[in-house]
Amino acid sequence: MISVLRPAGGAIFLLLLLAGTARAADDYTLPFHDPNVGMSYGVDRDLRSCIQADWTGQVWVDCAAHWGRVYDNHTGMDFPMAAFSAVAAARDGVVIDLFEGFGTWQFGANGNFVLVGHADGKRTLYYHLAQNGVLVGVGDQVTAGQVIAKSGCSGMCNGEHLHFELLAQQHGGWFPADPNWERRWTTWPARVPFLASYWRENNAGAERIIHGQTIAHWVEFRNDGGRTWRNDTGRGRILLGTWNPAAHASAFRAWDWGSTWYATNVDGATAPGQVGRFTFGLYGGPPAGSYGETFNLVANGLFWFDHARLGSFWVPINVVWGISPTPRVGTR
Repeated sequence: MISVLRPAGGAIFLLLLLAGTARAADDYTLPFHDPNVGMSYGVDRDLRSCIQADWTGQVWVDCAAHWGRVYDNHTGMDFPMAAFSAVAAARDGVVIDLFEGFGTWQFGANGNFVLVGHADGKRTLYYHLAQNGVLVGVGDQVTAGQVIAKSGCSGMCNGEHLHFELLAQQHGGWFPADPNWERRWTTWPARVPFLASYWRENNAGAERIIHGQTIAHWVEFRNDGGRTWRNDTGRGRILLGTWNPAAHASAFRAWDWGSTWYATNVDGATAPGQVGRFTFGLYGGPPAGSYGETFNLVANGLFWFDHARLGSFWVPINVVWGISPTPRVGTR
């Protein structure tokens, strides 16, 4: 049943992330990486003048803008974010078109944009980008979660934000669809592509390693993002790597590491909401003493996770000298 709301005092504010808990069934994620970003306006599903229908099924018979919900004849979703914030591809696809002739805050009839085509026949549009903020070219293959642009306020823009549209072909033309109403997201509420939080580890204290020997360590993180963590090869698989600085060569690299900085993949595929384990060795290479090694998660070749949200994960390490065998004294 659709309810009709007539003008009332005060603005209506509602964040996208508060809009229910049911599982979605498609393969799109929010087109940015900051989970604190909320939606200011969504798609108006009723194109009649001064009649607005939002993704919840509510209808307003007025011409007012309803903050957090919808305004009249709005064809996309607006996400307020600071200029030059990372804009991410919402799904794997190919760049079809782009434009970046406007300044970052230049007002005009159009704005800088990227248009991406997807295997399901739909397209996504990323609008109001910064000057020189397009980071891809026409014909480029992009991966879900890949940074493809920087946000701005070019074109018809009132305050920095990303205007995101989902377009579907109908009657020979391209028309806006509502990803909220159609449950196009990989999760509901919709989530950013890559996000995680610390869960537990086999030893949350200091690891003791005999110099020259290797121990096994594991840590678990919950997948709070919108994409399933992969442990295969290629772009986007989830790795545990050294941090601070990112991808530095570790003095504790063990034989099972993938490189000097990359300790391991996630042990198995981990869907959103599930907990993934990362198992890796630590080698006691440095002289005896107290140390620490800092780690972070990365979607391979796409995006490092928010280290603070991971619990600023690091492993305290005590390297100790081994006990030498007692030498024999004399012979018979």
